[in-house]
Amino acid sequence: MKEAQFYLVGTPIGNLGDISLRAIETLKAVDLIYCEDTRRSQKLLNHFEIKKKLISAPYFRERKSVGLVEEVLRSGQRVAYITDAGMPGVSDPGSILLGEIRKLGYRVEVIGGPSALTNFIGLLGVELEKFEFVGFLPAKRAQRERFFSESLSIPKIFFESPHRLESSLLIIQEKKPLAELCLAKELTKISERFYEGRATSLLKSIESWKGEWVGLIWPDEDKDNAAS
Repeated sequence: MKEAQFYLVGTPIGNLGDISLRAIETLKAVDLIYCEDTRRSQKLLNHFEIKKKLISAPYFRERKSVGLVEEVLRSGQRVAYITDAGMPGVSDPGSILLGEIRKLGYRVEVIGGPSALTNFIGLLGVELEKFEFVGFLPAKRAQRERFFSESLSIPKIFFESPHRLESSLLIIQEKKPLAELCLAKELTKISERFYEGRATSLLKSIESWKGEWVGLIWPDEDKDNAAS
């Protein structure tokens, strides 16, 4: 196993105070930081007075970045990877890069951090022993219609774009009018909001679609039975 190291580092999803001491220490200790977007990551580094070179490696360039990262590691330097917010690899880039670097024989470490998924589950207020996380809902309406037409046996948690959430709720209103949902946006921020109800009521009660959304749709039976 080579001595050089590659770190996947979780960063705040909204409130900068959620970053871990270990994440700060790691970002200060590495020689180079690859990231999803240099503009977003530079703000994070500036806030914590971390002076490191940033190199862009978004999702669509992740595989192409493997060779560049391996070259840096081969020289004995340590590298970290961060995304715009949250835990790399959870509906964000990072997992492909880490997997390929590990295949090359380098030691990799994950520095845990905030995740919209786990924060959302904590907000539900019920025991959620079984669920399926599907990541972001499909961008195409036809695919979302098929998704919400399927029978549900366990709760499904999803991320959704603010530009598509209203459309998705209209689909649910048509395909599963009796389904109970939970929605949250802007987790850990001052503008954080949490909603519960059927699609029809949510379409009326949500005042603004702006923000990053996490949602859960309960199975066809009631949510108390689904969570047990």
